[in-house]
Amino acid sequence: MSMGGEMKGSAIGILGAACLAVGFGAGFVLRPVISPVAASPAVAAGVAQPSEDEATAAVRRHRLFTGTSLANATLKLGDCSPGGVGPGVTCMTQIVLDPTKPNASPQNRPIGFARVNGQWEVAVW
Repeated sequence: MSMGGEMKGSAIGILGAACLAVGFGAGFVLRPVISPVAASPAVAAGVAQPSEDEATAAVRRHRLFTGTSLANATLKLGDCSPGGVGPGVTCMTQIVLDPTKPNASPQNRPIGFARVNGQWEVAVW
């Protein structure tokens, strides 16, 4: 019985990883995480994307499901690709959630952004 449970968990993990790889596209795999925004796939496709300042402001307004505020977050914007896992664009970012904390380290993570009422907001965290 326990073997079956472990296999199911592994299959779900593999499936999830495959979905992520497909969702974020080859652009993130083939390029460095942080590169000039002008070369991004979203720009090449003619899709709007936030500036680094707009993306940082959106993240600072965003609240995590735990209720954690990201008011001090700092962000470097990498490549953005159209849609993928939600509306708008999905961008690779290097983010420090709270640089005021000791040992705060940057995380490389994709974040989805969408324009809501003329303002960029976090759509997929």
